[in-house]
Amino acid sequence: MRKLFAGLMLSVLSVASFAAEQFIVKDGKPNAQIVIAAEKRPRMATLAALDLQYFIQKMSGARLPIVTSPDASLPVKIYVGKSPETEKLGVKTDDLKYGAFKIASGEGWLALVGDDFDFVPPFQPWPTDRKNQEPSVEKWKKMIEGKTDVGWLYPFAGAFKMYWNPSDFDKLMNTRYGEGSAALWKSGGNTINGFWQHDENGSLNAVHDFLRGLGVRLYMAGEENEIIPQMASIPLKELNKTSVPDYAMRNWLWYGYNGFVFDDVIWARRIGINSVYQIAGLIKGPHGLCFIYQAEETKKKHPEYLATGKKGEKLPDHVCFSNDGFVQETVNCIRFIYDNCGQASVDIWPNDGIRICSCDACKNKSASEQVWGFANRVATELYKTHPNKTITCGAYTSYIEAPDNIEKFSPNLAVWIANSGRPKMTDPEHWNEYWANIQKWQSKLAPGRILRYENNRYHIWGATEDKDGKKIRGLPLAYPVIHPRAVARDLKALKGISLGETGEQSQFQSKWKVPGIEHITLYVQSRFLWDADLDVDEVLNEYCATFYGPAAKQMKAAIDFAEANLAFKDESRRKGDVRNVPLKTALKLRDLLDEAKTAAGDTVYGKRVQMVINDLQSREDVIASYNKKGDELAAARAKAPVVNPVKGADLSKAFAYKLVGASTAGAETSFKVGWDKNALVMEILCKEPNMQKLNVAADVNSGDKVAVMLETQNHSYYRLEINPDGKIVEGNPISGWWSLAEVKTEKGSDFWMVKLRIPVVGEKEADADPNHRVAGSQPTSQSPWYFNVGRKRVAGLEKPEFQDLRNSYGKWHNPMDFGKLELK
Repeated sequence: MRKLFAGLMLSVLSVASFAAEQFIVKDGKPNAQIVIAAEKRPRMATLAALDLQYFIQKMSGARLPIVTSPDASLPVKIYVGKSPETEKLGVKTDDLKYGAFKIASGEGWLALVGDDFDFVPPFQPWPTDRKNQEPSVEKWKKMIEGKTDVGWLYPFAGAFKMYWNPSDFDKLMNTRYGEGSAALWKSGGNTINGFWQHDENGSLNAVHDFLRGLGVRLYMAGEENEIIPQMASIPLKELNKTSVPDYAMRNWLWYGYNGFVFDDVIWARRIGINSVYQIAGLIKGPHGLCFIYQAEETKKKHPEYLATGKKGEKLPDHVCFSNDGFVQETVNCIRFIYDNCGQASVDIWPNDGIRICSCDACKNKSASEQVWGFANRVATELYKTHPNKTITCGAYTSYIEAPDNIEKFSPNLAVWIANSGRPKMTDPEHWNEYWANIQKWQSKLAPGRILRYENNRYHIWGATEDKDGKKIRGLPLAYPVIHPRAVARDLKALKGISLGETGEQSQFQSKWKVPGIEHITLYVQSRFLWDADLDVDEVLNEYCATFYGPAAKQMKAAIDFAEANLAFKDESRRKGDVRNVPLKTALKLRDLLDEAKTAAGDTVYGKRVQMVINDLQSREDVIASYNKKGDELAAARAKAPVVNPVKGADLSKAFAYKLVGASTAGAETSFKVGWDKNALVMEILCKEPNMQKLNVAADVNSGDKVAVMLETQNHSYYRLEINPDGKIVEGNPISGWWSLAEVKTEKGSDFWMVKLRIPVVGEKEADADPNHRVAGSQPTSQSPWYFNVGRKRVAGLEKPEFQDLRNSYGKWHNPMDFGKLELK
């Protein structure tokens, strides 16, 4: 395997011999100096020089000096980043974009140069942390005075999270790279202690391509995971290579880039991950349209911009995509951003969980026709004045497919094709449906106008909340979502069609959730984003051989098994969840990993196998979990109270089911339920003799509230909790999911009531947008739902009272206490 890989690298680097053999390091001693520009040096060129020095020293023991002016003290010069010396040598970078690079050498020199880009904020003052956003917001407000009769919201909120500048930056740099490294960082014109995620690092890409040719491998974040061969002498070969990535945009959407440790952010850069900024700008989606209309003053002054509901009511969080005034408002706002904020692209992806408009101009139009008709009108107007800039919008949920009523889109419109179920792309049926959608979009868009947005959050849901609602890290996984072959298939097919991609990852509180598992897929993704013509088997074989050593065969078998046995067509009560594998499959994966651990033994390779094992539940816990939950749940549900919804939205004749539990006289709770056109409708009546003492808490949880728990055929479970004013907190069960329920409340002299209409969507739309709406189908006796309704009563009491279906004393989140919901 190593001979094959070495042969591939030799062919790529065009290795030949000089007239006399030359060395970068000779017998453990420096024979070269690293030369960087003295002035106007991009931050990433400095980082590239430091990284080259670091790895060469680890490899050989020789520390190459970094200088800004070459001298005769060492015979070989390694030029890192653009400088006057590289210009004299004719090694140009002007034609390089998006992290592309060149490697060239000659007698006594080596050049490692690329597209380096320092992000410059579009205006000042610009926020660099959460505390100093207000001056930037005020600057924005002054900038737009007279440009609109309403207030466009500040569109760059949260931009500071992309600035990595730890308080101990100097110490960190000097510790990792050696004394004087922090001072070097702050020379050459750099003025910040850190870097922006938007900075591009072509020279760093060149350095790491060169190091890969020497055998360095960086499969996973962390100094302890660096694969660095030992070489007392490092020869200088004749090299001439220009490398242009197959995908210009190779981005991971970080949850607070500024909070990650150095090893995490530098690993991503070293393997070629970059930012969306140079293509998609700072307003990149999702969901860029919101800042244009969601200011309260906009809604009050221009209610015509808002969508109309089926009963004629205005929907304050949704827009009318046919309204001429709103189209023009959007055009005006984006023209202003183009001209005043230096953005090459602006996103108009609508808000999550859109409700389509029912006004005369919109009725009878599908969600796709409404959204894309609007996007195309906006793009067409902007093309007249800014033909070299772009507009993006997301193909998502109910509008993921291209509309039939538009033959060709404006040439400046680009589409994020979002959340297409990438782990399932080795399944022929899923792939054919996905690819048909890609081709339909391709036929309607100008070349180079397809982008991909694919979430990879399958491992984040191990996080839970404690009794106070504080997020905590959850249990290890029962089964992982490892899908390198699916990633490779998608990226191979999209080469030349898509400009690249971004998407959420399984991160939690500025940490990787399960790094031992996550890095496998992410590393393969990084390689194929750069070179989509790679062979995925060769990539995986080389990874397993190098990272796991004697356990290579066993780990390759485990990785292949994990992906091949994802639940593509699961028909259980959690239909659609690729992790919902049978117990025997979960145990077989553990068998394979145990075999790998045995083969690796008590070595560094064994520790790497153990990292994967540690991210999973133990065999005993998996068995116990499957058996215990299954047995207990079956027993509990055999005794579950049954509730029968009425058909339709009229609940006047529906049976009023009463909750049980602690209840002061006159404070009983009842509810009615119905099923109407793919929606669950409910009325929850809370009798309250002390209405004047009703506790309506802003956080919902600490005051009077009602709760609804829903387990459908597709998901266990969703939670909705509502206070007497109709404010709702919800999750699936953790926060980050929203039902988009219609909520209405009523209050009387001795009661308060909550009315809910909870939309329900099918499997396809749920897969595309897992963070919104209840996923399921109509509950029947053959395919029921399980649910709970609860009430917390605080009004005038020293100690809260709790009621629900089965008197669980407020523990209504427990599926063991759910009742059964079935429509007869």
